[in-house]
Amino acid sequence: MASVDRHQRFCTEDFKVAKRGKNLLTPVQIQHWIRARQPIARTDGDGLTFTLSAAGTATWVLRYQFGGRARELTLGNYPDISLPTARQLAREKRVEIDKGGDPAITKKQEKVRVRATWSVRELAVDYREKIVAALAESTQEARNADLDQVIIPKLGAMLVTSVTSADIVGLIADSGRTWTMCKRLRSTCNRLFAHALGKRLIHINPTVGIDLVSVIGQRPPVRRRLMLSETELRTLLPDIKSIGAENALAFRILLATCVRTIELVKAQWVNVDLEKGIWIVTEDTVKTRRGYVVPLCPTVVSWFRELKTCAGDSRWVLPARRGHRRARLGGDTHVGNSTLWAALTRRFERGGLDIRRFTPHDTRSTAKSHMKAMGVSNEVSERALNHVLKGMEEIYDQYDYLPERQAALELWAAFLVACEQGLPWTVVPLRRVA
Repeated sequence: MASVDRHQRFCTEDFKVAKRGKNLLTPVQIQHWIRARQPIARTDGDGLTFTLSAAGTATWVLRYQFGGRARELTLGNYPDISLPTARQLAREKRVEIDKGGDPAITKKQEKVRVRATWSVRELAVDYREKIVAALAESTQEARNADLDQVIIPKLGAMLVTSVTSADIVGLIADSGRTWTMCKRLRSTCNRLFAHALGKRLIHINPTVGIDLVSVIGQRPPVRRRLMLSETELRTLLPDIKSIGAENALAFRILLATCVRTIELVKAQWVNVDLEKGIWIVTEDTVKTRRGYVVPLCPTVVSWFRELKTCAGDSRWVLPARRGHRRARLGGDTHVGNSTLWAALTRRFERGGLDIRRFTPHDTRSTAKSHMKAMGVSNEVSERALNHVLKGMEEIYDQYDYLPERQAALELWAAFLVACEQGLPWTVVPLRRVA
């Protein structure tokens, strides 16, 4: 209330000064106040006021009455706007007021119009900075890939306000991506324009209501997870070094620890304690955004030690091997997410590997299935794969099963070594050796 009274008093004083037709401020006074660095508000008459904040920011403000209410309009900062220029601007705004206009409302409307002229490319820059940067690293990569590869090339030059649902449908239909990747692309579009909606650049998200089935048809049948049989493992593992020494070590570790590919690709030595036999998988690399501990049996530790020798002084367990990747990403970095699987694909294409083609995720289904045959309980195997438990079990079962996982993974690794070395194997239920 006091601030309103003070505001009205300034307006009354300005009105009296205006009647006298006299300006009160001089450049010398203004420079003196700036040097003193004391917060002030001094009128020049006719509603024009010079203000100085505690931080030293000098600003011109026009104070006036509109519709019986006190109003303020910031004209700009001093010295960008000089005293004579501020007086001229104040006179121009007074003319607008005399004609029945409110310059403060006009300024707000102009800001809205300026925001409405954003291009999709400009929106993407703001979206990356404010939203994408806070996401998990794998999600950042997915969002940035969709933006760089499809959305910006297709829609980047368009105004955000001009994008329609038809544009999004055309973008998805013409992308040439798989059903799953189109679903991700639609999600990225939805998040991007939701950001525009949040900034009040648009009133309706053009992605809302788009049915992927209508655009590209029914989703293909979901491929069932594959379990490599003991016979297939005995065929694959003795030949695994044919994909390269480092790739072979990475594949063994991936299979033996049940981790996801991305979790191994982005593993750093600072999180691997070979003396204690512990690997901490950090939450920024985990799909579920929940970090966890992987117990390492002696066999797996020996594979990590070999990788340590290969890695040299890199901080990454699997450092990039190609100079162009290091140069593009600014020096020491990890291998690409598809490096290991590209090597396996080349091995299949060369022929002579008489087993079924499998995907990265099949290493996890293979491990879980074989451990089940070895007597490992579902609770332990689910924790070993770092699956999120469902329902009430997730809430109440907070035990991490570390000793049980240690025993299960040791048994699983021993089986893999037997397959690689051609040794006989008799399944011993885990409960007998625990």
